[in-house]
Amino acid sequence: MSMFRSADGLPDHGCGALGRVAHGALTAPLDPGEAPGLLRLFLGYNTLPDPPFPLAGFIEYEMDPEVAEHDLGTVLRFLAESFRAQPVPPEGTYDDVHRRSAAVLRVDAMVVVFAGRAFSPEQSAPARALWENLVEGYYREGDAEACAGAREALVGLGVDRADSRVILLAERCPSGEHARPERVGESPEGTLYDLLGELLDAQYRWTRAAFGL
Repeated sequence: MSMFRSADGLPDHGCGALGRVAHGALTAPLDPGEAPGLLRLFLGYNTLPDPPFPLAGFIEYEMDPEVAEHDLGTVLRFLAESFRAQPVPPEGTYDDVHRRSAAVLRVDAMVVVFAGRAFSPEQSAPARALWENLVEGYYREGDAEACAGAREALVGLGVDRADSRVILLAERCPSGEHARPERVGESPEGTLYDLLGELLDAQYRWTRAAFGL
């Protein structure tokens, strides 16, 4: 996995630590050689009340580049099933350093970042239908091309173990850079959030069991 990054001082978009972690994930720099726009997954730590250590942050989860060949819903389902099926390592597998790190970094949230198209549901009937497809997990690459006025953007979906949810959008400027992330909607719902929540739960349970927490 990548290094831990603190979310302290980042904008929370009205969502507390979850918003800060989502903002950090959406604006996290790419690793050398990493292609822009590919699917990225981040684990959020210590975002819920009474954290084991008073520092919220995030780590990017390393994924096989081949996941880009599949739609987001399929990837989230596969990862959740993989964690559920992954055996818990025997006691003594991890040394004291790893166990101490796991004890102070509680897995509380997860954020997925992907390239998309920015549009407003109020823009038109096609835009509303496209938005509903996105949150329900039925969006396919190229669907937004038919929506007049849609702009290139990065999208960040975040969820925590208390089922708080946030969606952030960073439109791509003509220069190629992305604008400051903005929150979209107040109470996002849909299949993608459900799947992301299932993956988060599977990750949390495995981590607790693996480190005896």
